[in-house]
Amino acid sequence: MGTLILYATKSGATSECADLLAQKIKCVADDLGKTVPDISSFETVIIGSGIRMGKIYKPVANFLHQHLVELLSKRVALYFCNAYPDTFQKAIEKNIPAELIQSAVCVTSFGGKPPFTNPANMGWLNTQALNDFYTALGNDA
Repeated sequence: MGTLILYATKSGATSECADLLAQKIKCVADDLGKTVPDISSFETVIIGSGIRMGKIYKPVANFLHQHLVELLSKRVALYFCNAYPDTFQKAIEKNIPAELIQSAVCVTSFGGKPPFTNPANMGWLNTQALNDFYTALGNDA
């Protein structure tokens, strides 16, 4: 009963964050755009998505709605990669079921790559938000 990271990505930012978290927590990260794993054996599920035009990515939206009841019985943390922090809260309220937001250990934005760019480094990453997210998960993640 460990931790699983699920994500969907377009620019690669969400995948990069999933990899960073997986290394730190020592767990597996799966791309929901490629596979939908069985989450029944995991105690903690971390879910990440990019946000574009005010919407989370479709594989994550579908997963959240199809597995909502099961997710509500688990420890869930949500992270998002979005280049426009001022639109983050509105996008969350619009895309994530309210009961999941309320029960989540953490819901945060790690920043994001501006559209139509491919930064050479991870200067876009809000490392403080990433560290706070890891801390919110606690030592038993």
